[in-house]
Amino acid sequence: MKIASGSPVSNPWVGVLPAILLTAGFFAVPIVYTIGLSFSSDAHQGFTLDNYRTFFAEDRLFDALLRTLVLGLSVVAISSLIAFPIAYYLAFVVTPAWRAVCLFLLVAPFWTSFTIRAFSWQLVLSDTGVIAWLAGMLTGLSISLGFLYTMAASIFGLSLFGVMLITLMIYSVMITIDRRLIEANTVLGGSGWSAFREVILPLSLPGWMIGAVLTFIIAVGDYAVPALLGGGFKPVLAQVMLSVLKGTYDLPTAATFASILVVLILAACTPLLLVVRSVRLQG
Repeated sequence: MKIASGSPVSNPWVGVLPAILLTAGFFAVPIVYTIGLSFSSDAHQGFTLDNYRTFFAEDRLFDALLRTLVLGLSVVAISSLIAFPIAYYLAFVVTPAWRAVCLFLLVAPFWTSFTIRAFSWQLVLSDTGVIAWLAGMLTGLSISLGFLYTMAASIFGLSLFGVMLITLMIYSVMITIDRRLIEANTVLGGSGWSAFREVILPLSLPGWMIGAVLTFIIAVGDYAVPALLGGGFKPVLAQVMLSVLKGTYDLPTAATFASILVVLILAACTPLLLVVRSVRLQG
């Protein structure tokens, strides 16, 4: 079937232009406006760097930035270590008849609200929760977990979501891998581990990269889990930003925090892109 030269299908901009306009309207414009707002101040007219000077001069704000980075990277690392075996099991071990059931069991817990899940884990992980109660029943002692309201609790809560997201991204790529590549590796004397290392892992890295980036963005920008499970005693940057908005409603200061989060996300995600690119080029 030949497409006429004047047909809309023959012009790729017909399909691309609406996506570009939506991206610019809902993402690019707000980000540019937020960054521009961060260079303003109620005390000064015009361009100023006072907000950034104040941010890096105050130890509590810089510590919040470091905690945010540690939180995001820890969630991505833990989620990835758990997600790869699950995705491999779903793609290469589970039969097609049971695959849909396993995917349903993986996704079903996340049909509830993000905040409700965090609050539920707050009840479970408390010193009077189910885990402490079971440990006391088994040992006959009064058990204090000391886990709730710590950075580890925040990492745990966000990693639960990260495992699901990264697993789905990796699985969506693994399921498309040509099984003949694995068979060729076996015929040439390769082991199961070499097939995973030389075939499956390099080909599934794009899926992992997407899942890792999305998980990192959610982890560093989330407020509910660090507030409910972390307790807010050592706040991350999203908590500090919200406290400014709820307290003084200082928009330039809040925009500065948001802009720094954007730079943090870009700085953390760029190495992932380079790693995936180098691995694929070597393959």
